[in-house]
Amino acid sequence: MPTNPIGGINPTVAPAGIGQSSQATLRVGLEYVGKIISFDPAGIAEVQIGDQVFGMKLGNNFAVGDVLHFRFLGSDPNPTFLLLSAGANQSAFENVILSGTSLLIAQLQDEAQLQGQLSKVESLLPPMLQNPQNSQLTAAQLQNAIVMSGLFYESHLANFAKGKWPLNALMKEPQNRPNFNASQIVNKQLDALENQTIRWNGNIWPGQLMDWQVAYEQEQSSSLPHDDNTDQAIVSVIELDLPQLGKVQARLTLRGNALSVQLKAEKPQTENLFRQEISGLTNTFNANGQELKAMEVITHG
Repeated sequence: MPTNPIGGINPTVAPAGIGQSSQATLRVGLEYVGKIISFDPAGIAEVQIGDQVFGMKLGNNFAVGDVLHFRFLGSDPNPTFLLLSAGANQSAFENVILSGTSLLIAQLQDEAQLQGQLSKVESLLPPMLQNPQNSQLTAAQLQNAIVMSGLFYESHLANFAKGKWPLNALMKEPQNRPNFNASQIVNKQLDALENQTIRWNGNIWPGQLMDWQVAYEQEQSSSLPHDDNTDQAIVSVIELDLPQLGKVQARLTLRGNALSVQLKAEKPQTENLFRQEISGLTNTFNANGQELKAMEVITHG
């Protein structure tokens, strides 16, 4: 948000001169709170930040007296601020100083939000499955899509330092690609850490998009809280919009070695097809050595 200093108003709040001693009080990267004190005839808001006043184009959603949060981005060639939030009360009208780590995380999150990034891993590579008929290869490629997504880069880097992770694998992760944007990964890492969920979106085979979510799901095997027998399951949800079958979803829940599968289809004819083929799907799982606890077709709706 480029801004220009306002002159010709109350000298107690007007800047002495941007680029001179007055602007030295603003430090790049720090958060500041500003208050709208007036609007000029052209609709430019006059915003007081500390002992300075800046002209900002804020749009029509703000009024005199509003208190806004900004991050100072720099002064070359003009003072530039990032608008973070609005609605603070008057008691908050003071500078907000963050720790270095908090500042970096907040800055990367803001950049990710500005770019419209989702909390998911978006594949920038060719279609994942080159040979979908090979189940063992498919499993390895699905695993590789998550492991090499960049979400676990710091862990891999630590293992590399211990001699437990190969350099050629490390160099294939997004962090070592040209034009890497850290905000795209950090925001997803924080989301995965907080929600214990990872999402992958991309071409599963040529011309076919897939949305895939992997998460932990806890189930108490005892009514007592914090029971040592608490089972933790891994839930994998795959969603596809297929040319002939329409939108379908497969929900796989793995608890221990037992797998439960739920299939859902948006089209009634696809749902009927699933019911007709469910015994064949069950036999396929069993033939590949997977203990199948349950398989069912869920009615859409």
